[in-house]
Formats: sequence, structure tokens, C-alpha cells
Amino acid sequence: MAHHVRDLLEIFMMSLAIGMDAFSLAVGVGLHGINRRRALQLSASIGACHTAMTLAGLYTGLLLQGLLGTLAHTMGALLLCGLGLFMLYSSIFGTESHVSVGPGGLAVALFSAGVSVDALSVGFSLGLHSTAYGLTSAAAFGVFGGGMSLLGLALGKRANRWVGMYGELAGALILLGYGLHFWLS
Repeated sequence: MAHHVRDLLEIFMMSLAIGMDAFSLAVGVGLHGINRRRALQLSASIGACHTAMTLAGLYTGLLLQGLLGTLAHTMGALLLCGLGLFMLYSSIFGTESHVSVGPGGLAVALFSAGVSVDALSVGFSLGLHSTAYGLTSAAAFGVFGGGMSLLGLALGKRANRWVGMYGELAGALILLGYGLHFWLS
């Protein structure tokens, strides 16, 4: 029972970390204005892309686990650490940029896929853990990604840019910590 609680806590923390990236970008979009219908559409698309990318990474991780064994486990851990370090670097040293989503469904889909690329990397690492863990994580990533992007869009209308930076910084530290934990276990 304690093992399942620990797994759920890990999934929650990773979902929060993955969602922080979507949150910080959504704050940027919200700062420039977005209507309610478009915000719901964008958030649903981000949630779906987070789930789909995680599942694609999970499947790839499962394939590589059988082929590469321990090397795949180490690569997954390093991938999580690298993603965490990259997010940390970009949140600290990144320059402010104009974030917007153009008109049309293609722009929403491309923006959502771009925001969700980190879920692909994490999904790869999850494929090295277990299938049930990965599937639960994929569902949680979708819910958190969509929900946190909706929250970011709403806050973007009312907040300053620092909210997005600190959210991404927190997400980076969580991913880095989990990558180190995964590597050392």
C-alpha cells in the first residue's frame, strides 16, 4: 500500500512539473489576451497533446527497455535531468519573448505539441518503470497540462511576467530531482 502511495505522489509531482511549463507559456499568452472559447480550446488541446506525447514516449521506452536494459534506464534518468537543467537554464537566463497563438486550429495544435514535447521525454523514462505507472502518469499529465494551462491563461490576464518564470523554475527543479532519484534507484 505504501508503495502505491509513493507512486501516486511521484506521479503528482511529475504532473505538476510538466504542467508548470504549460502554465508559464499560458501566462504569456494570457498577458496578450485570449477569449474564453479559445482558452478552453487551447487548454483541451494541450491536455490531449500531453497525454499523447507521454504515451508515445512510454511506448518507445518499453521497446528500448527490452533492447537495451540498464543502458535505457540510465538514458531515461539522464534525459529527465537534462530536461530539468534545460528548463532551469531557460527560466533563469531566458529572455522575455512574445508568446502568442495565431488564428486557426493548426496554430493551436502546433502550439500544444510544442508545449508538450517535454511529456514525450518524460514518457520515455516512464516506459522504463512500468506500464501501469506510465499509463496513470499519461492521464495525469493530460489533466494537469490542460488544467494548468487554463489557470495560466486566466492568471495571465491579471498577473505580471514573474509568475510564469517562477512556475517554470519550480517545474525544472522537480524534474531534475526526479531524474536524480530515478538515476540513483
